[in-house]
Amino acid sequence: MKSSPVKPLLLTFLLLYTLITLAPAAVYAASRSPQAPLSPTPAPSAPGASPPPATPSPAASSSPGSVPAHAPAAAPQPSPEHSAFTLADAATGQTLTVPDREFLAAAIACEMDLNAPQEALKAQAVAAYTYYSRQRQTGQPIACDTENWLVYVPASAMQERWGEDFDRYQALLDQVVDQVFGQTLTYGDELALTAYFAISPGSTEAVENVWSPDAGEDHPYLQAVASPGDAFSDGYLSEAHFTPEEFREAAAEAFPQADLTGPVEEWLTGPVYTPSGMAKTAVLGGTTVSGGDLRGALGLRSASFTFTVDQAGFHFTVKGWGHGVGMSQAGAVFLAKRGADYREILAHYYPGTELKG
Repeated sequence: MKSSPVKPLLLTFLLLYTLITLAPAAVYAASRSPQAPLSPTPAPSAPGASPPPATPSPAASSSPGSVPAHAPAAAPQPSPEHSAFTLADAATGQTLTVPDREFLAAAIACEMDLNAPQEALKAQAVAAYTYYSRQRQTGQPIACDTENWLVYVPASAMQERWGEDFDRYQALLDQVVDQVFGQTLTYGDELALTAYFAISPGSTEAVENVWSPDAGEDHPYLQAVASPGDAFSDGYLSEAHFTPEEFREAAAEAFPQADLTGPVEEWLTGPVYTPSGMAKTAVLGGTTVSGGDLRGALGLRSASFTFTVDQAGFHFTVKGWGHGVGMSQAGAVFLAKRGADYREILAHYYPGTELKG
């Protein structure tokens, strides 16, 4: 009988987590991409490119970063082979009707580097199909942007981008979809809220620390889990620098109630961090703000940041990329490269859920 790699993987995780916790961030600075943008602006995920942040804003209604407390009661659904997604395309203003199989292949292409291990691609496929099937239950169109490769793109856009490699990548997508088509993650009698993101700072984040205090009760499977392999991904570590004027402008626009008239070194103080290393809150101009909101205001890649202040302004060091809740795409790749299959990857990042289909 073939032994499961789960226990050795967990031991590897614990060893790496200890290393990353104790080692200075400078150890990993050399592995970051020097041309990577400092702000988490979504970009098309072409084969060979580092994955963009999967969920640029928790406020986006159709993004895996949004957290409705409960999914609507599941209505009888047609077979995946005969069902379709209704999409609202921001690029064209059109409403699209896309068969499930076509939608899923495109969703993978939008989210992941297709040179990733197939087990990681399968895990992404199940997470995306679960998430958007849950969204479909609301009866509202799912937002996409075909111009910017967000959520869905047609085959014509893939062909234009991939050129002579189109047939090869399309065959890969078809193969991945065939192996997991119709599979979803459930918790209780509901489709799970399978949020995902690009790169963790070494651990994913508990949902109640990112969205609402009671979200953990509704989604107990969205808890913090170790993901130390992310530290070896391009884009893990980034920096952002602001002059006092730049910082005041960005902060005042997002937090007009903040008093930024005193000494610069007193503008931002008192950061409170979660066990996963995310800034949960900080005091900005006498006002307590969330780390996630501050991240958004400053265009930081994640809320896992530290900062210093001097005469030149504010200097942020940021680990990871994305909101941190659910599955880390970089972590899924790391696990797959070490022998985990997609079922084990999903079980790690969504503990307590059940794979069906």
